[in-house]
Amino acid sequence: MSNKESSELSKRIGRSGEDYLEAIGHLCHKNGSAQVSDIAQMLNVKKPSVTAAMRKLADLGLIEYHQYSPIILTAEGQRYAERVIYSHTILLRFMTEVAGLPPERADVAACSMEHILTYEEIAAIGTRLNPPVGPTEF
Repeated sequence: MSNKESSELSKRIGRSGEDYLEAIGHLCHKNGSAQVSDIAQMLNVKKPSVTAAMRKLADLGLIEYHQYSPIILTAEGQRYAERVIYSHTILLRFMTEVAGLPPERADVAACSMEHILTYEEIAAIGTRLNPPVGPTEF
């Protein structure tokens, strides 16, 4: 996926969509799939909000979603979720290790920053951590 395609997809997904993909990515890694109730609990939102977001992500081809069935990421959704998780991890490390923020505050800051900075900017931060976290192609 080119930078331009990634940027366009990011605009269509939006900030909350990226948060949902990140949650689905974590749940799929842990359990093999995600459930609406688990996503709602993880993000502290109501189930109808999750359902609406799942329909949008399914329309974008990022997840396979059928009501009352487990949610799984498509190949493109997996790449995008990994990219968001990777970005969050780098920013969380930066905020705790370099900026010295407590973990709870660092997590909130990292979540905000991952939606503002480009992937390339975040990857550049990763190369300056010790040990470095180099850019990963998704």
